[in-house]
Amino acid sequence: MLVQVRMPPRLVEALDRLAKEGLYTSRSEAILDAVRRLALAYERKDPLRQSIIRKYLGRPGKGSIENVGEVLNPEEITQSLEQAFPGKSIDEIISEVRR
Repeated sequence: MLVQVRMPPRLVEALDRLAKEGLYTSRSEAILDAVRRLALAYERKDPLRQSIIRKYLGRPGKGSIENVGEVLNPEEITQSLEQAFPGKSIDEIISEVRR
């Protein structure tokens, strides 16, 4: 099945670099792998990840980022963020993730 998407030039350049470096044979292969990884991550039933994805995409779903504290322990969330982004503030993390 053919699916067409519009992307900012910087992402297309990143795809081209991945193909040029031999990590993927083409842009399509890199995009397919990224979508596959996103789908697998979402299917892992990680409530925090699902809430963040839904909130970012603006889609409704069961639960939301606002009530994630009811599903996960806030201290666990803080520890996970500190492990993934050592020494960074929440503003720095958000800025990095949005790039």
